[in-house]
Amino acid sequence: MSRQEGCRIVVLGGYGHFGARIVRALAATPGIAVIAAGRHPQRAAPGVDMARVQCRRLDVDDPDFARDLRETQADLVIHAAGPFQGQGYEVAHACLQAGMHYIDLADGRDFVRDFPARLDAVARRYGRSAISGASTLPALSSAVVDALRGRFDLLQSIDIVIAPAQATPLGMATVRAVLSYCGQPFECWIDGRWQRAIGWADPQPVTFARIAPRLASPCDVPDHDLLVQRYPGVSTVRFRAALELPLLSRCLAGMAWLRRHGLPLPMAKLAGAFAHAGRWFDRFGTDLGGMRVTLRGQRGGVAHRVYWDLTAPMLHGPEIPTFAAVLLARRLARGEPLPVGAHACLGLLDLAAFEDEFARWRIDSQVS
Repeated sequence: MSRQEGCRIVVLGGYGHFGARIVRALAATPGIAVIAAGRHPQRAAPGVDMARVQCRRLDVDDPDFARDLRETQADLVIHAAGPFQGQGYEVAHACLQAGMHYIDLADGRDFVRDFPARLDAVARRYGRSAISGASTLPALSSAVVDALRGRFDLLQSIDIVIAPAQATPLGMATVRAVLSYCGQPFECWIDGRWQRAIGWADPQPVTFARIAPRLASPCDVPDHDLLVQRYPGVSTVRFRAALELPLLSRCLAGMAWLRRHGLPLPMAKLAGAFAHAGRWFDRFGTDLGGMRVTLRGQRGGVAHRVYWDLTAPMLHGPEIPTFAAVLLARRLARGEPLPVGAHACLGLLDLAAFEDEFARWRIDSQVS
């Protein structure tokens, strides 16, 4: 591929659960030359016209990664090779030092929260953009709150629940991320003070607009810090995930109880077994996933509440975490600048941009 072919974009983890979806979307976009990169370049991304994609071996743990990355002559690198819990910032550093913009799909709380402070100076030194958390959280979640906060005189509470379909394909990075904080304590901003929650413990009933009620459990995500900072005066920020089958929610809660009480479960080793066992129950689920954002506050001196609901049919839910990275990449390919410096992905995309992507996948969203 030559530089004349347009904006060159490397997708790290380009054969994985989310990376393959990003490769497919960008390969179908005029003006973009896509390089699907990872440890196993022989793996074709599902649904991709491979005549439009270059495959390349890039291993972020290889001592020659920085050299190999430079050889791609990319304009932008999208890092989709999670999990990001426990990762450092070496990949982002290598991209910036090679003169490339950087975007990731990170959902690790510490990783995304600390990203601007750790990388802003180097990003500005090279005149490049580095963006972390270009995924459902915090990119979409903050876009929803930004779009609806004008309906309140005083916004007091943000409650977010994500509800994947049972039959949703599971990437191992996602499973490892989920299990990493199962049974582990973390801080949440509740009723105006930091309080302790336990990952995947104490599932509680929640309702949605168009999918059946589920049990939702607390998860440790960047929004716990970033939304508290972004919306001063908010007294509660809560994020939970709701599996479709109550049995699996209670299984995770049981594992959380065991870890909380000192049983040293080998969570990293259990990830494969958990993902495999979960597939046994697919026949009891549906193809519907969803998300609900509930905002509470004051309007005209009285209590006011707004719901934003998303419903994803036909197992299209896993497309949603890729939308922010794809939208930002297309923006760069059109010649529109990305913000110089290092940023968590808040305020960079509005809800209308996501809604265009929802329409492509027959994903419904509504406000009530």
